[in-house]
Amino acid sequence: MALIIEEINRAHRVGTRYRMEGERATLGRCYENPVMVEDPHVDPVHAEVVRDEDGCYVLRDLDSLNGVRLMRNFLDKSVKPATIREHLIQSGDEIQIGKSRLRFIDTETSVPPAIPLHSAETVFDRLATPLVAVLLCALVGAFSLWMAYLGSTGEFRWTGAVEVLTNAVLALLIYAAAWSFIGKVVKHEAHFLAHLSIAATAALVYAAWQWFGTLLNFNFSLHQIMPLLNILALAILIPVMLWCAAYLALNVAPHWRLVASILLPWAFLGFAAAVEIGRMDEFSGSPEVSKELKSKDFLWRDPVPLDDFLASTPALFDISIEKSKADGGSKRKKSGEDQGIQGE
Repeated sequence: MALIIEEINRAHRVGTRYRMEGERATLGRCYENPVMVEDPHVDPVHAEVVRDEDGCYVLRDLDSLNGVRLMRNFLDKSVKPATIREHLIQSGDEIQIGKSRLRFIDTETSVPPAIPLHSAETVFDRLATPLVAVLLCALVGAFSLWMAYLGSTGEFRWTGAVEVLTNAVLALLIYAAAWSFIGKVVKHEAHFLAHLSIAATAALVYAAWQWFGTLLNFNFSLHQIMPLLNILALAILIPVMLWCAAYLALNVAPHWRLVASILLPWAFLGFAAAVEIGRMDEFSGSPEVSKELKSKDFLWRDPVPLDDFLASTPALFDISIEKSKADGGSKRKKSGEDQGIQGE
C-alpha cells in the first residue's frame, strides 16, 4: 500500500501527483523535497509525512510560517476545517499549505468507472480549429451584409457595409470571449475557438430561419404568428447554445446542465410569447398581408385574381363596407328627421 499526494487547484482538479512508498516524505519549495510545491507562501521544508509502526501515515507541521490547515475530506463529510500540527491521515483528506492545496489518497481506494466520451466531443474538436472558426465568422459577416443590402431602399454605401460587418463579428467575439473567461476561471480551459464557432453556427441558423420566415410570410401572410414562430426558433436554438457553453465552461452535472439550458431561456421566451399572444387581438391600421418585395419566383402558390382579392378586402380591415338598402334608407330618414327638429 502506498500514499498518493495530489496537488489540486480551487476547482479540485489535479495538477500533479506524487507517489510515496518510503517511510518519510517532506513537502515544500525546496528542490530536495519529494513533494515540491511552487508557492511563495510555502516554506522550503513546510511539512512532512511519515509512516508509523502500524503502517499509518502521519502529517506533521515543521514549524512553518503559515502553518497547515485541514480543509475537508471528500470521502467523509463530517470532517471540519481546522489548523493542525500533527494529523493522522485518512484517505480523502485535503490540506492547505500557503495558498496551495494537497490531497491524500490511499492506493487501495476504489475509483469510479470511466465516463464515456460525449458524442458532442467530436463536434467540438472539429469546430475548435482556426480555419473553421474564421470560415464561419466570414459566412456570418457575408450573410449579414447580404441581408442588409436586400433590406436597404437607398444607396448602400461602403461605410454601412463596414458597420454591418463590424457589428456581426464583434458580437461573436464578445460572446466567445465571455464564455472563454468563465471556462478559464471555472475549469481552467478556455475553448475560445469552439465557443466562437458555436456562436457563428447559431447565428447562421437563425439568419437562415429569418430569410425562410420572410418566404413563409410572403406566401401565406403569417403576419400575426411570425413573432411566435421567431420565438419558437429561439426556444430551440438558445438552449442548444447554452448547453454547449455550459458543457465547455462549467463543472455542472449533466442533468442540471440540461435542466438549466432549457428552463432559463424558456422562462424569458415564454414571457415574450405571452406578450405577443396578447397583442393579437389589437387593432392594426395596416392590412395583415406581407409587405415583402420579392420576385414572383418565390411564390409557392397561385396568385389570387384581382376581383377575388378586392372582394376579400373588407375582411382584411375588419370593416363592414356593404350595407343593406333598408338600413341605408332608415339612416337617411332618421338623418332627415334630425335635421327637421334642429330647424324648428
